[in-house]
Amino acid sequence: QILYAKMGLLEEMDPFLGGGEMILEVGLHESSYKEPPHKFEAGTPNYIEAIGFGAAIDYLIEMGMDTIHDHEAKLSKYTLGELEKLGDVKVYGPLENRAGIISFNIGNAHPHDVAQLLDGDGIAVRAGHHCAQPLMKWLNVSSTSRVSFYLYNTEAEVDVFVESLGKIKEMFN
Repeated sequence: QILYAKMGLLEEMDPFLGGGEMILEVGLHESSYKEPPHKFEAGTPNYIEAIGFGAAIDYLIEMGMDTIHDHEAKLSKYTLGELEKLGDVKVYGPLENRAGIISFNIGNAHPHDVAQLLDGDGIAVRAGHHCAQPLMKWLNVSSTSRVSFYLYNTEAEVDVFVESLGKIKEMFN
């Protein structure tokens, strides 16, 4: 976890966790804390998480955000083409210039059923209103399924996803 705030606010805030390394003095009726940022660092600092976070940032910088974006766009374009071939899939949002996220509905299948059946095939998607009820009302749907891609996904995984959707489509027709 990373806490980022103006020093004046940090000085006014009370710590939300307690533990060693943050206490200046403990009394029966009150305690005093070290100055920020130390008063928010209860217990042993999570060095491993900090090192891992730094390594992840280094990896992303080395890979290049443009490369990651291009990979997501390529997978999204490939997926949209495969969904079009499958038929009876309603995709929400633009077909061009997409990020690595596709919201969709398939035939008469409820998005939660789709998500559960995909999960049975080892495919993780989200289903629901995605904290966007006004958009769902505007789209005139109660919910959608949503698949997302990142730098570690492949076209072969998209093929497995689309094949599984094909089985779901047959099941609900």
